[in-house]
Amino acid sequence: MKPRKYPYSGKIRIIKKELPRFVRLGDFAFNSNLVKHIDKIRQVKPNETLIRFKIPKLFMTYEEETFKVRLEIDKVVKILNQY
Repeated sequence: MKPRKYPYSGKIRIIKKELPRFVRLGDFAFNSNLVKHIDKIRQVKPNETLIRFKIPKLFMTYEEETFKVRLEIDKVVKILNQY
C-alpha cells in the first residue's frame, strides 16, 4: 500500500462557536452588538425609559427602532456601561 500524503495526526480539532451575548433590560433583551447603535436614552416616567436605536443600512440610511424599558434611567445606563 502507498502511504498517505497527509497522515492522521491523532488530534481532533474542535471548532468553538461563540454564542451571541444578550443584554437584558427589564422585560426586553437585545444582542450586545446593538449597544454601539444606541442613539438616545430618555426617561419618560419615573420607572419608564425610552431607548432609540439607529441601525445603519445600505447607502447611508438608517433604520430607527424605539423600545420602552420599565426601569429607571440610572439603572439602564449602569447596565449598558458594562458592555
